[in-house]
Amino acid sequence: MYPKIKRLFDVSLAAAGLLVLLPWFVVVAILMKLTDRGPIFYRQTRIGRYGRPFTILKFRTMFVGAEKRGALVTETNDPRMTAVGRVLRRTKIDELPQLWNVLKGEMSFVGPRPQVPRYIERLTPGQREMLQHRPGITDMASLKFRNEAVLLAGAADVDDFYIRYCLPRKIALNLEYARRASLPYDIWIILQTLCPYWVGVLALYATLLVSSLWISFELHYDFQVDAVGRGEFWRCLPWVVGSQLAILFWRRQCRALVSYFSFLELLQTGCALGIACLLHFVLRQVPPNGLAPEPGIIGTDFVLSCWGITYARLSLRFMREGQKGKTNGAKGRVQRVAIVGAGELGTRVALDLLSQEAPTHVVAFFDDDPRSWNTRPYDIPVVGMPECLLNAEWREKVDEVIVALPDRGAARPREIGEMAKKVCLKVAFASGWPLLETAV
Repeated sequence: MYPKIKRLFDVSLAAAGLLVLLPWFVVVAILMKLTDRGPIFYRQTRIGRYGRPFTILKFRTMFVGAEKRGALVTETNDPRMTAVGRVLRRTKIDELPQLWNVLKGEMSFVGPRPQVPRYIERLTPGQREMLQHRPGITDMASLKFRNEAVLLAGAADVDDFYIRYCLPRKIALNLEYARRASLPYDIWIILQTLCPYWVGVLALYATLLVSSLWISFELHYDFQVDAVGRGEFWRCLPWVVGSQLAILFWRRQCRALVSYFSFLELLQTGCALGIACLLHFVLRQVPPNGLAPEPGIIGTDFVLSCWGITYARLSLRFMREGQKGKTNGAKGRVQRVAIVGAGELGTRVALDLLSQEAPTHVVAFFDDDPRSWNTRPYDIPVVGMPECLLNAEWREKVDEVIVALPDRGAARPREIGEMAKKVCLKVAFASGWPLLETAV
């Protein structure tokens, strides 16, 4: 029944989406015509289900004839993009006309992203299995490659890099999706596409902060909040919680993966909420003294909000560690480091490097697992696959590569080590705490 239910879901949602978004399509079309000459839509042949070609529809984001002047994929600051096109790409609005492809049955909301014929020709028989499924507007690969332009930045041959390193990982994610496909899973992927990670973190923090403020009022009124107290709560709520969320966002506590929590994150969270607390005391002095609650409530709210966020993040950390298990850590002393491996071993290496007195800067994590990309353990970005180190941009930013994969003797760590040495990067292997072995 799943294929029939999915098709009904696609048709009803695509029809509703086209009706609701039609006025916004007109606005985009007007902006494009005012700033750039050329067609509004971009049409390209893609390969769909069972290998059948179809014409995909997008808002045009590049100058006319751009595909003849460069690679089929785009990188950051691609000069072929128009001013409006950059905004459309960044917000993914350029993909919305594909609702028409969904309505026609050529695409689905969730499924493997359709590729151009040139890339399909390079697929192995096993990879061609993804052609058994209707292509989609979004999929797990789209989420993990959300910053694909950054991955391609600095590549000498963008098309070759995409085919060799990006495409195989996308196909692997598509095949994994095919094994797990269900309507709830599709909805979960759609929600992740529409809602960036930091929005979910803000929602979690908002829930905790509103609860902390309400409990503070309850304690102040001995759990007998009257109508006056409730009125004060609702009057102060936007000012108190809004300022806390704004300062937490400013202190970058909404960008990192919330399940990575250490003493450094605790200090950052406490600092952010402390600044908000001082601001609330200032607001209390501003006439008519209604923008913030009484000093006792402000102090109690500071303690409860710190405790609530700390407890939530530690709980998520313990859940993550319980799922991944324990592995050994490692440490070393370098100036600019890229760590290959964003798992428990890699993050322990990073934390140990950050705690060193010598000047140490962990530039980025690289990991083969796309599910870890775009996260920020210890506020260090997980950029993408290890092969990104081949790009000129990263060779200029990194002095040493630490391969933090559990089994150094396996083929993959050796391959990464050889790859890094070929581009003249110093290589070390995290082989067991506190040992850091330099590659010969």
